Parts: sequence; C-alpha cells; structure tokens
Amino acid sequence: MHLHITKTSISFAGIIQSKIVTTVLGLVAEIERDFISLRTKEALPKRKSEGMKLGRPVGGAKNLKLDKHADKIDGYLVKGINKVAIAKLLDVSPNTLYEWLKVRRPGSTAAP
Repeated sequence: MHLHITKTSISFAGIIQSKIVTTVLGLVAEIERDFISLRTKEALPKRKSEGMKLGRPVGGAKNLKLDKHADKIDGYLVKGINKVAIAKLLDVSPNTLYEWLKVRRPGSTAAP
C-alpha cells in the first residue's frame, strides 16, 4: 500500500508507514464526526428552550419541480399516455412524477 498526500507532496511508500498514517487519519476523522454530533445534540435543547422550532417546516414545498409542466402532464394523461412514458418525456424519474401526482393530482396516483 502506498499513501500519497498531494497537497503537501508527502509520500509513504512503506506498507507499515502507510497503515499507521491511514489509521491515524481515520481516527482523527472519527473523532471529528463525534465532536460534530455532540455539538449538534447539545445545541438542539438550547435552541428549543429559546423558542426556536426544530426540524423541517410543516407544509412542504410550495413550488415543485414539475409544476411548470402541469399543463403538459394533464394533456399527456388525457391522451392516455402511461406515467413511465410521461416521466421519460419530461426527463424525470417515474417516482418524481408519482410524487408530484400524489400532491397535485390526488386522483391520478396509481402506478401504471
């Protein structure tokens, strides 16, 4: 195993040296993740006690990705084009179309 750090032009050609350095760097990254998690967990109760709402706002997105294609989608559905084909025509995944239909056109949510 060879370890090359390009930013500082350091190279560890020895297997043992490379293993030691990668292990130490992995431990540093893990400790940093733990510190971030701890700071976040400590901050949440404080923010909540200050009256701040936590989490995603209620109500969801007002503008969805497919809203600008609403007329096209309605036209395709009236013509009887299946939903997978409509998704391909709009260059989106079928799941994106199904989710949009679930929110904007509740009667059209059944998968083909």
